[in-house]
Amino acid sequence: MKHRPYPGRWFYSFVPFKISTGGAAPLIPLLTMNVGGGPAEVGVVNAIGSTASMLGGLFWGRLSDRLNRRKVFLLTGFLGTALTSILFALAKTVPQVMLVNALYTFFIAATIPVPILIITKAFRLEDWDYAIGRFNEIGGWAWVTGMVLGLMMAQFLNLRDIFVVLGIVGLFSLPWGVKTIKEVPLHIDRRVLGMYTGYVIEKFRYLPNMITHLPRFSSEGFGRLYLSTILFWIGAMFYFTQFPVLLKSRGLGATELYVMSIANSAVSAYMYTRVGLKLRKTGGYGALKRGLILRGASFLLLAVSTILEEDPFLVLAFVSYFIAGYTWSYISVSTSSIISHRAPPEKRGSLIGTYNLISSLGAIIGNLISGLIVEGLGFTLDFALASLMVFLALAPIFRER
Repeated sequence: MKHRPYPGRWFYSFVPFKISTGGAAPLIPLLTMNVGGGPAEVGVVNAIGSTASMLGGLFWGRLSDRLNRRKVFLLTGFLGTALTSILFALAKTVPQVMLVNALYTFFIAATIPVPILIITKAFRLEDWDYAIGRFNEIGGWAWVTGMVLGLMMAQFLNLRDIFVVLGIVGLFSLPWGVKTIKEVPLHIDRRVLGMYTGYVIEKFRYLPNMITHLPRFSSEGFGRLYLSTILFWIGAMFYFTQFPVLLKSRGLGATELYVMSIANSAVSAYMYTRVGLKLRKTGGYGALKRGLILRGASFLLLAVSTILEEDPFLVLAFVSYFIAGYTWSYISVSTSSIISHRAPPEKRGSLIGTYNLISSLGAIIGNLISGLIVEGLGFTLDFALASLMVFLALAPIFRER
């Protein structure tokens, strides 16, 4: 019997792409502020990114289905993301940053739904969970590597130069993908393509962007989870959108933000598989509630830090951001597990589509409102409200087991 090549070699073609996007993620809000933006403008830039990502997921998913091609869309995403990363270096005004960010996240969305579809064709059904988890693990550590690279470059390059270097790094995914990604025509019924324990959508600045088809709204017993989800994402964006703005207001810059982001993303990547194993004992809702409680506490810790002097503030801000990364693994993996195991197979696709659309809408709302809160009422109230929203997200699912 001939040896069959490992069908996941193409996972590594995402490494330069993830290094590029991971390194760029902390820089976009800093660039917005450097060209004259404030808390409101940072919120709008992120909201535009969420919207473009959501629409991009719909566009690329439907187009790839219609043409029954996958590889070309991954390559388009690699190329478009790398080139628009370089365009950030040319943005001189806030509207220009908004435009480039919309294009940037739109092209990133081309790389989100397609890998999962290829995996479902290239791997056996019983291996889907492992393959998706392995794909996310490789991407997660590449993301952290990008942040480490960005931290190193921040010591001797300015913001715009870092964008250019990261864009060039991202271009290497193109020839790598051409060589290793195989075209896999698919005829798949998305009604039965749901979520699996290892199906952890790798965050891009904590934005949900895995929408491949506009869903028909259906709760099917998940109404409480959906309500919890929208409250969670509004609170999460209150926190993550304004965190770089807070650091900037305290005289901190790219170096400090990179250090905290590295710790945040590294602990998430480390915990993904471990949380998946714990779910066998605690169940999805148990892990989700634990994640929400810890995250609400971490957000409250940042609110308290804003009234303290520089040294205590920096320590508490780091601890808060680290815990937020730790809890992301609990929240993302447990939600995937709940929908995967409790949704009727014939409705699983529409239910997860509804879940992701609700997540995106919550992120957009949170991004837009957060800047107005900070400009009108200050950082302390913004982060206190972020904590409150996360704790409120516990209420709808409190009795779920």
